[in-house]
Amino acid sequence: MEEHTTNNHNNIAMGIHLATFGKWVFPLGNFILPILLWMVNSKKSDFIDRHGKQAINFQLSITLWTVILAFIGGGVIIGSMISGGPDLWDAMDGPTFPFAEDMGIFSTIVASGIICGTLILALSIVDLVCTIKAAIKAHEGLPYDYPLTINFIPHNTVVENSKPN
Repeated sequence: MEEHTTNNHNNIAMGIHLATFGKWVFPLGNFILPILLWMVNSKKSDFIDRHGKQAINFQLSITLWTVILAFIGGGVIIGSMISGGPDLWDAMDGPTFPFAEDMGIFSTIVASGIICGTLILALSIVDLVCTIKAAIKAHEGLPYDYPLTINFIPHNTVVENSKPN
C-alpha cells in the first residue's frame, strides 16, 4: 500500500508540473491548472506540496521576467521613436524610408527588438526544458529546484522535533 501511495504522490506532483503546459490551451492555464491540482492535493504529502509550490513559483517568475523584458524592449523602441522628433513622424507619412537620415534610431530599435526578443525566446526554452525535467524528477520521487525562481510562495522547512527526555 505504501508503494502505491508513493507512486500516486509522484504522479500527482508530475501532473502539477505538466499542468503548466495549460498555457498553450487557454490563457493563464499555466497558473490555474497547477494551482487547482496543488490546492486539492497539497495536504496529502509534503512532496506534493513542495513540487506544487516550485511549479507555481517558477511560472510566476518566468512571467515576471518576460514582462520585464517586454517593457524594457518596448520602452527602448518607443523612446527611440520619440527621440526622432517631429521630423521622424513626418517622414513616416512619406514614401521614403523614414530613418534614411538617422540610422542610429533605426539600429537602436532593431537591436533592442532582437536582444529582448531573443531573451524572451530563451526564457521560453528554459521554461519548456525545466518543466519537463521537473516532471521527470517528480515522477522519480526526487526534489527539483527550478532556476531563475523567486519564491513568492515560501517553502516550509521541515524541522526535526526533539524527543523529550
